Amino acid sequence: MDEFQLKELFSRVFGIPVDQVNDDLRRGKLEVWDSLNHLLLITEIEREAKIEFTTDEVLSANTFKDIKDILAKRNTST
Repeated sequence: MDEFQLKELFSRVFGIPVDQVNDDLRRGKLEVWDSLNHLLLITEIEREAKIEFTTDEVLSANTFKDIKDILAKRNTST
């Protein structure tokens, strides 16, 4: 999953324009990024990237950049 695909996924899950998805996007600042949508986001990333997040990864994924970094560590081309 490349960065653009990840941005599109964030856009789709949160219902925001792709151009609003950047490294500064974070839980707590984006109203729709609540606990339910966080789990939906993680589930969609897992499905599309064919990976499974660890509990620690799910809990530490609080920004777009955090998720990019997690995927980069797993070599999924972000």
